[in-house]
Formats: sequence, structure tokens, C-alpha cells
Amino acid sequence: MIEKLVLRVDGMSCAACSARIEKALSKLDGVSEPYANFTAGKVSLMYDPEIVDRETIEDTITSAGYTVVKKDAQTDDSSRSILISLVICVVFSIPVVVLSMGSMFGLEIDDKISAIAQLILTIPVIIAGRRFFIRGIPALLARSPTMDTLVALGSGTAFLYSLYLTMMVIDGGTGHLYYESAAMIISLVSVGKYLESRSKERTNDAVNGLRGLAPSTANVIVDDKEVTKPVSELAIGDVLIIRPGERVPTDSTIISGNGSLDESMLTGESMPVDKTTGDQIFGGTTNTNGSIKAEVSALGDDTVLSKIIMTIEETQSTKAPIARLADRVARVFVPAVISIAIVSAVMWLLAGKDIAFAMTVAISVLVISCPCAMGLATPMAITVGTGKAAECGILFKDAAALERAGRIDTVIFDKTGTITEGRPVVSAYYPSDDAIRFAAIAEYGSEHPIAHAVIDKARSLGISIQDNSEFISSIGSGVRCISEGQTIIVGNSRMMESEGIVMQYSDEARMMESDGCTVIYVAIDGRMIGIIGISDNIREASIDAISKLKELDISVGMVTGDAEPAAMAVASKVGITNVTFGALPDDKVMAVKRLQATGKDVAMAGDGINDAPALIQSDLGIAVASGTDIAMDSADAVLMNDDIGNVVTTIRIGRATLKNIKENLFWAFCYNVVCIPIAAGLPYVFGMSLMHQMPMFSAAAMSMSSLCVVANALRLKRFRA
Repeated sequence: MIEKLVLRVDGMSCAACSARIEKALSKLDGVSEPYANFTAGKVSLMYDPEIVDRETIEDTITSAGYTVVKKDAQTDDSSRSILISLVICVVFSIPVVVLSMGSMFGLEIDDKISAIAQLILTIPVIIAGRRFFIRGIPALLARSPTMDTLVALGSGTAFLYSLYLTMMVIDGGTGHLYYESAAMIISLVSVGKYLESRSKERTNDAVNGLRGLAPSTANVIVDDKEVTKPVSELAIGDVLIIRPGERVPTDSTIISGNGSLDESMLTGESMPVDKTTGDQIFGGTTNTNGSIKAEVSALGDDTVLSKIIMTIEETQSTKAPIARLADRVARVFVPAVISIAIVSAVMWLLAGKDIAFAMTVAISVLVISCPCAMGLATPMAITVGTGKAAECGILFKDAAALERAGRIDTVIFDKTGTITEGRPVVSAYYPSDDAIRFAAIAEYGSEHPIAHAVIDKARSLGISIQDNSEFISSIGSGVRCISEGQTIIVGNSRMMESEGIVMQYSDEARMMESDGCTVIYVAIDGRMIGIIGISDNIREASIDAISKLKELDISVGMVTGDAEPAAMAVASKVGITNVTFGALPDDKVMAVKRLQATGKDVAMAGDGINDAPALIQSDLGIAVASGTDIAMDSADAVLMNDDIGNVVTTIRIGRATLKNIKENLFWAFCYNVVCIPIAAGLPYVFGMSLMHQMPMFSAAAMSMSSLCVVANALRLKRFRA
């Protein structure tokens, strides 16, 4: 059986690192869809345990030069570790720069003493920045160079060339040293890496915030006494006491008391929800009013909060299709930069410049090039976008779904349970109570909302409901059963016709449908005995949501199994003109396919089992919170509340994320196109004489490039639903 594996990996610094890991893993039999997200420091893949085991996968990553870290372990790329190295680099780099430019500061220092002092001060910087060499050089030898390789080559070349000149200075010679370049390259890149790591941590504010919602302790009734227990020691069936102002420790069922719970962390809705005996409450939510006793029903990874966190993290560890462009460039980028550096140096030598000038050019090209910006462009935006979506009560199942949301130009809604509240009631029946009595008997084995409406009506009329047998449900049509030797069929007109039952009560049915009712027919032993009109109130948010979709220049349609009069009555109230009625599950799929055939990017929003095939067929399947498990499993995005206004938010946040990714990629490409020629010596052609300072400028520019991409991605945090 194919399983998904997500591993934390230390040592990835750019898109080239990701490509190297993906290439190594793709060679393993039994492994598919490897994706290394260097922004999140995670590697995800699908694998067959019968062909390849986890240990082999981890060994492959280790052999590629990276470290698989255990859960909650401190990594070398954490902001704290980088900060410690950064402090050392800065403390020793500043005096190196002062010594190298002593004459500018009025310092008169002997050349030999200055050279030796710079050497001694630079060595701690090289040691503090050793991670660039430990990762970069092996990657170069393995013919898979990364950003660390560029930094290692740039600073290492500057250091070794300066060490050679130091020997000459000690012997009485002269030469311009580049210790300050070697030290400042590592220092400035480390500054950028530290700021980048802090920014990356901010991109996961949504996930970190969700993790912090569940309390660490719970008040539990043990032997009729209240005790405080760690949540980790709770067991299914434990009885909790939750007072006003306290957070619910874990998913539970209320056994006594009433309360109002703030579930905004799950649904994005700010209004508290009233809860009473028998209702489910969720870990991390807050009891705002009333004292509650509740029985623990789920723990750990089985809680709703944990499942939401896992869904967000899995989404962030997947790859959006638009990232493939950056991946293709990243695979050849670093080798191309090394080639450009060598060619530039040789060209300047042939032009008559000395070795020092050529070395400066080569170092500058190596350092200023930034594969990080391209690699960061997509995953940073995806990470922030999925986090913001979760805050709004929207869960995307993968990064591709978030990207597709940004391309949607057509939305199709199911009617019942999506545009309407999904809580139908019997508003009319004809000709007698027998229609309700026999319909209730037939529907007793069904979980359909219409079945609940019929049964509730029967109970309100004091009708006793008899048992049935041989219950059969036809999705989108109706049900049939046998009770006391009689065959009862309850369903729509299509089902009646397929059973050869003569239609009756046509005038009454048309009247019910003109009022917006869904009409179901009741037949016994092949004879129609009555009709029932089912009405379902339109959600308050439906009209506004559809209006806002049109403002976004999105075409809106509705597809329903209802007959034409009932379907058109609802459609006219919410402002939809494109309506498909009398639709079976296959018809809903065809409605989506017809639009896709015209080049449309189609989103389907639904809640029922009969919507599942269309949700799968659509470019973006959206399931509402009250929907069936099958609908949610089939959808690409799940709304954690029943407000279909979040369909608008889903598309808006998809568009905002896609726009942000394109901005990041544009900046990353333009930066490298402009900056590499500058580092290669173009300014010198126009009279710039301070080329020896170019390596430091290059290091600063490279760090700023990554930070610009990160800062732009963080702008998504300002998104408002």
C-alpha cells in the first residue's frame, strides 16, 4: 500500500539543494513524487513500504549531504544557531574591514602586522561559517553545486588568494589582500540567512498559533473529585469540567451543562456557538459562557485541531505546478554561474587586467548570484497563503489546489445544502397524512436530509413509524422498501417513471414547485398515493456571495437534482441564470466537463455524496462543512463553516497567492539578469574604479534579494476576507 512520508531535513539552503535531494530520491525503486521544500525544511514523498523502507530513504538523503532530524530537535539552520554564528562573524569581520582600509581611518600599520592580524581575525569567521564549506564543497564534487557552493567558492577563493599574498608580504612583497571580502561575504550572507530564517518562522504563524491553542492541562473528575491532569495523560471516556474562559483540552461530548463556545480558530466565524448536552466540542476552542461537563471522545492526532494542523503542513510540503519553472532553472543555475565567473575572469585577463582584478570579478559573480530567491518565490507564498486560508476557515489539501483557486473563472453550486441551508422541512403534502406515514416508513433507513424532514413531520403529527425491510437507496432518485408486505417507493418523478408508476396530482405538484418546493412522490404497490413538498431556506450569505463572485468577473451556475420549477425558483432569488436541473451525479459531471471543454477553469461547490464525482472532475472541488465525509474526501478545499461567502474568499486568496508567486519569480529572474553583468565588471567599463569592494557589495545584494522575496510573501499576511 502506498504511504506518504514527510521528513524534517537540515542543510537545504536553496532550490539547487531541493533539486539534488529530489534527484537522489527519484532513483529509488518504490519512491514517487519526491518534493524537497527548503523553505519549510521538509521532504515529502510517496513510497511503497514493501519495496523500500524508511531507513533506506533517510540514508539516501544523508548520502546526498543533508541531515534527517528527529521531531522537535534543534537544527543547524534554526534562527538561534544562525544568530550565534552571525555574532561571531560580525565581531571579527568589523576589525578586518578597519584594518584593510586603515589608511581611510588614519591608521598607519605595518603591512606585515596588518596582514597577519587580518589573517588571524578572518579564521574565526571562516570557522563560524563552516556550514557553507561543509555543504557547498561536497555538493560541487558531486556535480550538484548549490548556493552554499557559490558562497564557499567566493569566500574560500578570496581567503586562499589573500593567504598566498600574506606569505609574499611577509617575505617583503606587496599586494592587495581580500580578507575583508572573505569575512564580509560570510557575515553578510549570514545576516541575510538569519533574517530569512526569522521571516520563515513568521510564515508559519498560523500553524504555530493553532498548536498553541490546546491547553497543556485539563480539569478531570476522578472518584467524584476534581483533579488537574496533563492532557497527554487523558483517556477516552474521562469526564472534563470546562468553566467560562477556559479552553477545551480535547475533542469531547457534552454530558451536562450549557455553554457558548468560540470556534473561530476552526471556522473563522467570530460569533460564539451555543452548545448543550449531546453536542460535540473541539479541543482548542474557548468556553465563553456557562459551565460544562464533557466526556473525552478523541485524543492526540485524532482531534479536529490536530487534523487541521496536519492538513496545513501537508499542503505546505507539496509543490505547486508554477514552481516547476523555477525548479528547471535552478537545476542549471549554479553550474551556469560558475561557468560565467570563470569566463568573466578569463576575459578580463585576456583584456590585460591583472590576476587580482580577475579574481575579484570571479568572486563577485559567484557571490551576487542568488538561486535562493527563485527557490523561495513559490514555497514562501504557498506557506503564507495556506496559513491565511486556515485563519479564514478554509483548508486546502495541497499547494496545487491553492494555485488552481487563483485561476478559477467559473463556479458551479449545488443547490441543497450549499446555496440552501440543507435543513429541509415539509411545507406541504397532499392529499392526506398517509403520504407522510408511508414516506416516513420508507425513509426510516436513510440519512438524507429529506428523510429527516419527512420523519420529523411524521413525529410532529403523532404518526408511529413502522419497521421496513429490503431498504434500497438510489442516489439522486429516491428509496424503496417493503413494510407489512407492501412495496413502498418514495422519490422524484424520474424514479416513478422508471418504476412504471402512473403520475398523479400534477396540478398540486406544480403549485408546490412554483413556491420553490422540491416535490417527492409516494407510491404503494405501484400506485401513487400522495405527494410531499419539501422546502429549504436559502442561506443568508448565498445572495451576497454570488453577487461578489460576479464582481470578480466569475461566471456562476447551479446544478441540482430538483425539477425545473423548484430549481428556477431558488436560482432567481440568488441571481443565477445558468441552471442545470433534474441532474443525476453523472449529469453534474457532464455539466463540469462541458464548461471545461470551452476552456473554463471550473470550481464546483457541493456537500452531498451525489456531488462527489463532480467535485473530483472540477478544477477545484469545494466542500462545505456540513457536507458528507465522501464530499469532503473528494474536494480539493474544505470550508470549515457553512458560509458559502468563503467560496469568494477561497478564490480571492488563491488569486492573491498566485499574484505574489509571479511577483516573486519576476523579481528573482530580473535580479539575476541585472546583477550578474554588474558583478562581471560592467561598471568598470563605465569608469568605476573600486572593483575590489565589489565582493562585499555582491554579498549584501545577494542577501537583500532573498529578503525581498520573503518580505513580499509576508505581505499576504495582510490579506483580509
